[in-house]
Amino acid sequence: MQGLQHSRDQGRDLLECRHCGETFPEGQATSDGWHYVCPECEEGRGIGDGLRRL
Repeated sequence: MQGLQHSRDQGRDLLECRHCGETFPEGQATSDGWHYVCPECEEGRGIGDGLRRL
């Protein structure tokens, strides 16, 4: 399971929240790979809506 945690910390891509401006690895914004939420403000939801790929 250590590899899974490393993957979440790193993520595949970087995301930016359109609400708070925070930048973070994709893996920190999802627990299931389908639903994405900003881990800082929790206002930015969904890639292409509240979150965007960098």
